[in-house]
Amino acid sequence: MMLAGMDAIDAGRRPSAWPACLPPARRALLEQRTGLRSKLSSLLREYRRLSVAERPDVRAAILRQTELPNVFSDNAPCPTLASLPPSVRAPASALATYLFGQLSSLKEGDGFLRDNQYGVIYASKIRFCPFCGLNYFRAPGAPRHALDHLLPISVYPFAAADLRNLPPACDECNSTYKRGIDILTGLGGLRRRCSDPYVGPTYRISLAGSEFFKGNTVGGFVLPRWDIAMIGDEQDRAETWNTVYQIKVRYARDILDADFLSWITHYSGWFLVEKGRGHDSDAVAAEIPRYIEGVVQDGYADRAFLKAEAFGLLNRACRDPGIGEDVRHWLWCFVEYAQ
Repeated sequence: MMLAGMDAIDAGRRPSAWPACLPPARRALLEQRTGLRSKLSSLLREYRRLSVAERPDVRAAILRQTELPNVFSDNAPCPTLASLPPSVRAPASALATYLFGQLSSLKEGDGFLRDNQYGVIYASKIRFCPFCGLNYFRAPGAPRHALDHLLPISVYPFAAADLRNLPPACDECNSTYKRGIDILTGLGGLRRRCSDPYVGPTYRISLAGSEFFKGNTVGGFVLPRWDIAMIGDEQDRAETWNTVYQIKVRYARDILDADFLSWITHYSGWFLVEKGRGHDSDAVAAEIPRYIEGVVQDGYADRAFLKAEAFGLLNRACRDPGIGEDVRHWLWCFVEYAQ
């Protein structure tokens, strides 16, 4: 509708009147949306006042910001709100905010558009935040999680109501870490690529480079120094993901440092149930692979992807010729002195 109005203006004509400018299939649904009418008119009015040389910048921004999902994966520039002629910035922002709000009030079938989007994703067995993999999504019918603007509305207004730009995200990722960060622009204004939460690329987390007895002290115990690697192709996109959502910091601080000792305590209890007391450190360490295979769950439930990696690290450390004896004794102490 924006481009059709701009085409008419560029050709020296008046844009189609309301409601004839609306797509016929949606006309009955939208013609009573007076906010849409006024905000679209405001944008086109300011567009008409631009010089012929300024108008292509507006059209380029509309086309590029809505070129989803290509804009996530290519390196081509993407015009921002700040790059538009000053007079069109306010009406563009007002229209964007209005359109995004309409996703919660426009019905499609039995539900509103935002709820339908969330329900379809939940029904596709996506039950965890695609950005951190840590937090569960609530079921449809409960207060739903936010739809995260990958391209923030304050920077890329023309993608404000594009569902392809609105994957669900946990409250922590959306409100604490992502906020209004421009995911396409890094330090120094350099263009960067990002992972698309719908099609990837995705990454496996590895702790293989971590070092035992060289990390933070928690509860009187020196933990491993966590080296968190994202294994997969197109590492520049992984680094954008990490930078925007602070993935490595959160995994190390909020999960590994916070939970590692409780995981070891659980292993100790499991070993005692399975084998009883009176075993040496070699026997205690020998059961780690079976624990990983039989107890640590696959997938993301209960942070199992990190827990399995942590126990894989423990297993390798127990067999390390340099520190293996110390690590095995450390683990044996947890079993021997378990209550």
